[in-house]
Amino acid sequence: MYQALVDNIMDELEGGHDRSRSFSHVPSEEEGQMFAPNHEAWERFQERVAEICAHSDFILKADISNYFERLPQHHLVNLMSAAGCAPEVVSLLEEMMLAFRERNSFGIVQGVYPSDALGNFFLSDFDAYCELADIMSARYVDDIYMGFPSEAEARQGLAELIETLRKDGLHLNEYKSKIMPADEVIQEETAIDRLFDEIREEIEDDESYNRASPYGFEVEWEDEDDEAEASDEVDDNVELENAAVERLMESISNYPNQEDQIEKFCLPILRSAQSESAVEHVLGKLKEKPHQTRLYFSYISTFVRTSQDVVGALEELVADETVSDYQRMFLLAALVRARTVSRPTVNTALQWLQNRRVAKETRAMAAIFAAKHGVAQQKRAVRTAYEDEPSEYVRSAILFSSKYLTAMERRTCKRAWGGHNPINGLIAQTI
Repeated sequence: MYQALVDNIMDELEGGHDRSRSFSHVPSEEEGQMFAPNHEAWERFQERVAEICAHSDFILKADISNYFERLPQHHLVNLMSAAGCAPEVVSLLEEMMLAFRERNSFGIVQGVYPSDALGNFFLSDFDAYCELADIMSARYVDDIYMGFPSEAEARQGLAELIETLRKDGLHLNEYKSKIMPADEVIQEETAIDRLFDEIREEIEDDESYNRASPYGFEVEWEDEDDEAEASDEVDDNVELENAAVERLMESISNYPNQEDQIEKFCLPILRSAQSESAVEHVLGKLKEKPHQTRLYFSYISTFVRTSQDVVGALEELVADETVSDYQRMFLLAALVRARTVSRPTVNTALQWLQNRRVAKETRAMAAIFAAKHGVAQQKRAVRTAYEDEPSEYVRSAILFSSKYLTAMERRTCKRAWGGHNPINGLIAQTI
């Protein structure tokens, strides 16, 4: 439904974009594809950044912190209405976004096509601000480049950007935002572009490159039989043709300033090719770089069913008390696919489920994980947690997790909880 509603208003959303400033998530002209290939959009973005650098002395590079989690829904709704989107569609989208966030009016769900379209559209307001202020700018979702003739004007631009975002409850990521001389930016961007261009030429006909997806957990939620079949029938003769991607990942330490960009470029390709060449790198960075969590788990989850070493490394992180709730959620989502996990890991998940201070998203994932991998007593602990659970989101996850219980227990859970709300009713029909 979410996808269908956004499909209905894509023409209006696109009409609100200034494509000389916004380069991400361009609608595709090919049937069955929502967006044009990421690498094509990124190349046009880099060309615009080079143009800005050529006409500026200083560049403000900015990134919005937790953008999708903090995006104000009300402002987004107003922007859609102003763009001429059908009122009934906007109204239903508003209600759907509120439901997804349990009546919290900030943030939209991540990792799905319609949210990418809406998140990109929201900052079209910022693009219009840059146009009115006569500021050269380029944007790829919430990665922003702004050009200025002097460092003093760049600092003033930074202050105004901070104030503009603050009005919507958004803030800059201090770690990834800075003012740089334009020649340093172009030198940095040119170096990484040269690397990527060489690789693209070598792998442009490689199916792994063409299939590479930026999304994290597309296959993990398939039916168990389909999932097992897909994992067990990997052709041992399939080899990664695009060895250049592996070479770049192996030499990533030579490019410390471009590490994030290299990872974003290479890991989806290596995941598509089922290449284990970056496993050691990713496992070593999981805790160190939480801002890359989704990208890392998108890649590493590919090997959970086939490598017990990967499972063991992830279980060690589960036991690490310094790991954030956000990372814990992805840890459990990846380990759901493991053939076996240890009993202490399931116990830790149960502790998270029962701890009200843990984020509800992580607790919901813990319920599903413990019900799948737990022994009888642990499965019972998930089932009995339902009655005392205050969050409808977690309660729905507990109902969903009953698909891993015995047939009799599953029927009991569906009868007892299926009528508690419309979502539970839908879940009861699917399990």
